[in-house]
Amino acid sequence: MTQPLEDPQALKQKLNELREKVKVLEGEVNELRQKRDELNAKVKELSARIRELREELLKDVDRLKELREMRNKMLEKIKSLKEVKSTLRVAITQLVEERREKLQRIKELKSLMGNRRVNIERLEEELRRLEWEYQTKTLSPEAERFYVERMNQIESILTRAREYEKLRLEISDLNEKITQLKNEYSRAADELKAISEEYLKIKKEYMELKKKRDELKSERDALKEKREELRNQANEYHAKYLEKKAELATLNEELEKVSILYKATILSKKAEERRKVMWKEAQKVLEKYKRGEPLTLEEFKLLVEFNLVQTK
Repeated sequence: MTQPLEDPQALKQKLNELREKVKVLEGEVNELRQKRDELNAKVKELSARIRELREELLKDVDRLKELREMRNKMLEKIKSLKEVKSTLRVAITQLVEERREKLQRIKELKSLMGNRRVNIERLEEELRRLEWEYQTKTLSPEAERFYVERMNQIESILTRAREYEKLRLEISDLNEKITQLKNEYSRAADELKAISEEYLKIKKEYMELKKKRDELKSERDALKEKREELRNQANEYHAKYLEKKAELATLNEELEKVSILYKATILSKKAEERRKVMWKEAQKVLEKYKRGEPLTLEEFKLLVEFNLVQTK
């Protein structure tokens, strides 16, 4: 009779041990997979946040470019207006100085004219009369001297009076020019003030946006670093997961082999016990055969199976 290859109890114990190892290993595999999936989920969340930051940064960069262009244009305008103001200031100063000099000359002329208003037309008429009389009358030396002195006196007064009137007209013209230039200066100053205020607003927005951009960059870089760290951890867990999974597959194969061997051993054991029972039954049938008692067909087959009778 054949003997079992393995002790069923030993195989059963080994089978239970393997099953326990598989259970433990499956727990480790599931834990590794769960940890890997959690890390990958965090990596995915970080990637989404990084994309949001990248989009926000692109918008901020575009706005910064726009503000930079506006700021540069305003700086050019501010520079231009300052130059205009400077030019106007110089022109006004020159005109005011010119007016001052003319006013000083008028003051001198008025002093020379006795601070009296001079009727130029009347003096010109008197001068023409004196010249006519001087040319047409017969004058004594004394009268002639009187006419000459009087005409020279009138000529001198007229020269000063005409200069005075000319200066008055020039000062009036200067006043108009100064007023016009001051108005232009005031408009340029107002425009410069408005643009400067707008420039400061844009500069403030630019600096705040630049600060925000730098903060977003720092956050993005920190998140990228964190994402890389988590990704590496996830890869490590994935490698361990694959390693444990392969180990589990090997263990399952061994478990399957031991299980099959155990089942075969049990079947073999049962077959062996059955043959023992059949052998005892065959011995009883053989005794009956030897006594010459009739046998059933099943009893005869039993004797043949154990080679207890010769068949032709």
